[in-house]
Amino acid sequence: MEISEKNIADNMLYNLFKSFENYSLSYVYKGIFNPNLTDKILALTETNMTITGEVPKTQKKVYFVMVESLQNITRHQDVTQSADNQAFFVVQNKNGIYDLTSGNVVEQANISDLKLQLDKINSLNADELKEHYKFVLENTGMSDKGGAGLGLIEMARRSGNKLTYDFEALSDKLSYFYFKSKVAAVPETDENERLKDVKQLHEFARTNHVSMIYQGIFTHDNLKSLLTMTEGSVAKNDLAFKRKAVNVMVELLQNICNHAGTLTPEVEGKPGMLIVCTTPTGCNIMSGNYISNETVLAFTSKVDRVNACNENELDDLYTEIIMKEHEPGQKGAGLGFIDMRMKSTGKIDYSVKEINAAFSFISITVFIPF
Repeated sequence: MEISEKNIADNMLYNLFKSFENYSLSYVYKGIFNPNLTDKILALTETNMTITGEVPKTQKKVYFVMVESLQNITRHQDVTQSADNQAFFVVQNKNGIYDLTSGNVVEQANISDLKLQLDKINSLNADELKEHYKFVLENTGMSDKGGAGLGLIEMARRSGNKLTYDFEALSDKLSYFYFKSKVAAVPETDENERLKDVKQLHEFARTNHVSMIYQGIFTHDNLKSLLTMTEGSVAKNDLAFKRKAVNVMVELLQNICNHAGTLTPEVEGKPGMLIVCTTPTGCNIMSGNYISNETVLAFTSKVDRVNACNENELDDLYTEIIMKEHEPGQKGAGLGFIDMRMKSTGKIDYSVKEINAAFSFISITVFIPF
């Protein structure tokens, strides 16, 4: 997947969306994890499970395993590592099967003990896991990194499935540790293959400077959690820049919630995708969603008009639209596109791909320079 950020928007965003389409949720984050961010990831997943009608028993299992996975990342991540080796987390739901994968750098010296723990856990049945948990609890202590494998044992017990893992050497002293737990009623038969898919996704994120991918249902209820996570994916810690980025994110998120089409109208919310790429020169914020063919011309006309304006003309256009009377409840006057254009200082990049007689897929990219 050796492609540029612009190619993601122009050529790959739809393909990436389609590759995730069988999942009701796909969330990918690469970067520095903190308690506030993990709380938002948990809240977003809870909202998604509620929207899709997940049973409470499964919700509790998923929540527990996610908490353990995210805590492991927060405890063991090395914040001094380069962007290529930052921690990585993926949660995906496909037909009630939740794959929860984490990745972080570990020291080579600790791999042997970690393998022994994981292999031991995977060799035990449910009753043996219960006894093993008691034994470890009674015979080992706690440290600032948490329990001596207690969390791993509980993840295996709660999920009811084997733990999948792998290590990839980065240097003589460090390796990257991939760890996946699955919550599902039916045992998995292709664990290695599915871990391979996650590795490819991780490589895609590293190669293309992707900080975050969210694909799923967009509702006004989950906008706050989405915004917090996308804001956290912007690496540059500059207040003025973050304000610009957040304003653009708000506009793109609201655009999906208000205007996106859906091929499955019986499902609450609007399906869509949001991607954040942080490069040495700036930040690409991208969105993708279905749109009714009846509204494509109105959309492209608004964006083209905004893109044709210089700075002074943008101000005049903004004033013109503000002063113009609109019908009650009307959405899409074009103020959001003007605001994004002002914040980015460049043109709004978009592409439209016709899907069928009723819908097209629209990709929008806004670049905000540092």
